[in-house]
Amino acid sequence: MFPRIQSVSMLVDMGFHVQKLSVRCSRGFKNAARNYCQKAPKEEKVIAGTPYKKLSVGVPKESFPNERRVAISPTAVQALVKKGWNVNIEDGAGVEAKFTNANFQEVGAKITAKSETYKSDIVLKVRPPSDSEIPLFKENGTLISFLYPQQNAELVKKLAAHKLTTFAMDKVPRISRAQVFDALSSMANISGYKAVIEAANNYGRFFSGKCMEM
Repeated sequence: MFPRIQSVSMLVDMGFHVQKLSVRCSRGFKNAARNYCQKAPKEEKVIAGTPYKKLSVGVPKESFPNERRVAISPTAVQALVKKGWNVNIEDGAGVEAKFTNANFQEVGAKITAKSETYKSDIVLKVRPPSDSEIPLFKENGTLISFLYPQQNAELVKKLAAHKLTTFAMDKVPRISRAQVFDALSSMANISGYKAVIEAANNYGRFFSGKCMEM
């Protein structure tokens, strides 16, 4: 019986110490929580952004031979202006795409000279810039354009040397989350439709409902 009593006594003694330890831990937790709550919250570092009204978007006229596209439409300009952006369109930039200067001015864009357009904070282009156009960019500015960096490694180095932040639209992943930025698919769709129209025009004969020769 004695060993059993001794073991029970030991258990009771252990339980007493465990209870005391539990109380101490509980008090310690409460004190720690109280001290944490009483501490003044740390001031988070806030990075001040730049208001849209202080930023400009420039759209130059494409210089690549036979390129008729322009990097922005009047509808898109209207959306940017509504948010407060300053939009600079080079004189005649949209003529080949059937957008006149007046079309852009009506939605709030400013028609500017080539040099002023390239000095915008963000420049939108269709084709990669030529060597003669790179010096026209604002240093530490931003370029959004098709770039094809694998084929234009030297161009990428020159843009980096000019301290340009560049977004290559052809490198945007073709996934659901990035679908609104997928410029490759939209251009491919247009090319596909155009190819059928050109083929029909050059075929010289009629097509039936099943595209069979009549």
